[in-house]
Amino acid sequence: MTARAALSGLLLTLAAAGVSAQTLSVQVDNDEFAGLNKHDRWYSQSLRGHWFRPALADGPVARMADAWCGLQACDAGATRTARWSIGQTLFMQNQRRLPAHDPEDRPMAGWLFASAAALIESRDQTRLAELQVGVTGPASLAEWVQTRWHRDVLRVEPALGWDHQLRPRLGVQWQLAHEQRWPLLGQHLDVVGRAGGTLGTLQGQALVALSLRLGDRLSGTAMPLEASAATGRLDTGGRWSVQAGGAVRAVGWDRFIDGPLYGAVSRARPAPWVAEAHLGATLAPTPAWRLRFALVRRTMEFDSEAVAQGRFKPQTFGTLQASVDLR
Repeated sequence: MTARAALSGLLLTLAAAGVSAQTLSVQVDNDEFAGLNKHDRWYSQSLRGHWFRPALADGPVARMADAWCGLQACDAGATRTARWSIGQTLFMQNQRRLPAHDPEDRPMAGWLFASAAALIESRDQTRLAELQVGVTGPASLAEWVQTRWHRDVLRVEPALGWDHQLRPRLGVQWQLAHEQRWPLLGQHLDVVGRAGGTLGTLQGQALVALSLRLGDRLSGTAMPLEASAATGRLDTGGRWSVQAGGAVRAVGWDRFIDGPLYGAVSRARPAPWVAEAHLGATLAPTPAWRLRFALVRRTMEFDSEAVAQGRFKPQTFGTLQASVDLR
């Protein structure tokens, strides 16, 4: 058998099983999605791209997945998937034209990272183990991206204050997550739950989430989450779905909030508990293409005197995702 014939046979086998050989996915989070020119603060923007491919049978991802399933039984027929991604996140203070740092506000910061992940996926369950490695500070290119986006695309004055952004730091983050689906009304109504945590040099936190979904031939565990935590999957089974739910995070540390700055001191500290609610819709105009938009309302991620006085209010941001299967 030639290599070409073997590859064709593999693609046909994967297609028959309902699994794409490869999937590309892009997620963009932005507070401007909640109202143009209304905000531009705190969790301001995140852009992340994913590449999914089936794990090699004798590769490290498959071996890790098999070991995980040995510790905790996996669903029968669960697939092993390798995911590679790159992303960038921007954090802003409340007033983007303020040249100095407001010590009661969260600092301006950027996070540029790459990650490798192993996923175990079935109709009713997803497990994720991910390693993220990246940098903060000027090397994150946050100032460069934000300035050119505002000045050259939006034609508005760029943000000031980058001279006092978070100092350079190497970030290494390890994330584990388990998502489970519980059908309520056949293939048209279900609940998806998620439990997981992140541990690393920049953040230490645990998260639990629930999402109620209504849709066409529901399957999988896809739910709206911010780009750094989401699995990147969009497939909910059929042509459409709508979902609503929420999440709660217990935060041990967050160096994006209380890390050292250039020439400034911040009195903001991570909030120990952060809650959010989401409302979204997913469409699959073709079997290969999927789109999702969701709005997320989040409580304050930091504590300070200004927060206690009510000067800062909870944030709303939008998340837009698109994915395509490559067969």
